[in-house]
Amino acid sequence: MEKKSIALAVGLFIIGGLTGAVVERFAVMPGTGSGVSLGTAASLLESVTHGEAKAEKVFPGPGGLTGIEVTLQGHPTVAFATADGRYLVAGPVLNKQGEDEAHTAMVKLGLIPKPASAGALAAKAAGADSFVLGTGGPEITAFVDPNCIFCHKFYEEAKPLIEAGKLRVRYVVVAFLKPSSMPKAAAILGAADPAAAMAKNEKGFDTVTEEGGIAPAQNPAAATLSAVENNTRLLGESGEMATPTLIYCNSKGEPTLVHGLGKESFMDFAAHIGNLQNGACRK
Repeated sequence: MEKKSIALAVGLFIIGGLTGAVVERFAVMPGTGSGVSLGTAASLLESVTHGEAKAEKVFPGPGGLTGIEVTLQGHPTVAFATADGRYLVAGPVLNKQGEDEAHTAMVKLGLIPKPASAGALAAKAAGADSFVLGTGGPEITAFVDPNCIFCHKFYEEAKPLIEAGKLRVRYVVVAFLKPSSMPKAAAILGAADPAAAMAKNEKGFDTVTEEGGIAPAQNPAAATLSAVENNTRLLGESGEMATPTLIYCNSKGEPTLVHGLGKESFMDFAAHIGNLQNGACRK
């Protein structure tokens, strides 16, 4: 799965400045025994990021960590400091359930919106600039980036089921993985036949460089660029910038969203899903 959550994407800038850095001189906040003060957090960030990050506030974090609301290059994010104030933890902080505590904190702090429900996203995707491959079988909504190798794998696995009339896929093309993602997405959505353009991208997909095969659009129309941006923004409402992101109806007829491909075979997965039509589960 290609994943670039907002917390991770911004946090990586901090990690880049953290390499090899160990900050020894910061103390635990007096009288608490746990957590560090805003001043200590600010000094830690100042030292580690060479002044590029600013601490806005501190809050209790998981496992004895102190959470820090951070502004980095104009972007809000969250980092954590160890209880002794000597180390900065940036990027995902996973709990036993595999949930990212940094992402959860960003939602609670209002730095990023609360993820929309699968049903709400399915309805919005149905009205987005998208196209459907297939004429029969249940429908899946798939958010894909032209340069996403796992999206390419999904395309290849879904293709025989689509051709057999056993599956329909609504493709919502987004762009965030690479600089060439936007012009390639525009080349697909701006084509007279987006399905054919998508097929060209996948047929020529380079699995070594993880680059889609379609030539980037040179002068895409403003409306096409806006459509790609809107699709990408819609993906962000899922809570993670991850591709492929799939929305489907489970066996109970409930809208369900997953980031990435599961471990089971796609054919088995597709055989047990309900019917999603125009953004709603149908019997």
